Amino acid sequence: MNALLLSGGKSSRFGTNKAMETINGKPLIEQIVEGLQNAFEKVYIIGNVKEYVFLQDVVFCEDIIPNKGPLGGLLTGLTCSDSEYNFLTACDMPFLTNEFFEFVNLQKKDYDVLVPEYNSYLEPLAAVYSKKCLPFINASLKNDQLKLKSFFPKVKVRIIKETIIREIGEPEKLFFNINYKEDIEKMEMNMERSEKI
Repeated sequence: MNALLLSGGKSSRFGTNKAMETINGKPLIEQIVEGLQNAFEKVYIIGNVKEYVFLQDVVFCEDIIPNKGPLGGLLTGLTCSDSEYNFLTACDMPFLTNEFFEFVNLQKKDYDVLVPEYNSYLEPLAAVYSKKCLPFINASLKNDQLKLKSFFPKVKVRIIKETIIREIGEPEKLFFNINYKEDIEKMEMNMERSEKI
């Protein structure tokens, strides 16, 4: 299984490119890439890739259809990847763990989408997608339905229930994402807390 990492949009709420925010001396995106490289065969960086040429041992894929958000990124990633199944995440989700990656890797491949659930919401940016989704993603994009979940009713979706997630880790931390500058402070506090445990 490969990993598809969305390199981020305009970061309008954050104010600057959050993927390049330095945490513990390293850009956020570099830390996420290292975690993915430990768990998956290849890591594909999807989107506006020019800023990330310093990253090592990754495959860069510019968006096939620009300005279509995460769904456009998923289309690009599934098209570029040489794996049938691909884990999708974003450059603002720093706390997905190796245990979580191992769990999704080991699941029986009887789905088109494998997606975790937390607080009764699906987490489509911490999910696995099959190439079988491609025609349905294309159809959603043509109809300008840009939500990642827009094509879910057309494919076989398997949900990882929150009770299962809690056996792997804390979902409130696993699925934490950075939208604002204050979230960086929360992230650093989380990291400090983890180091003390």
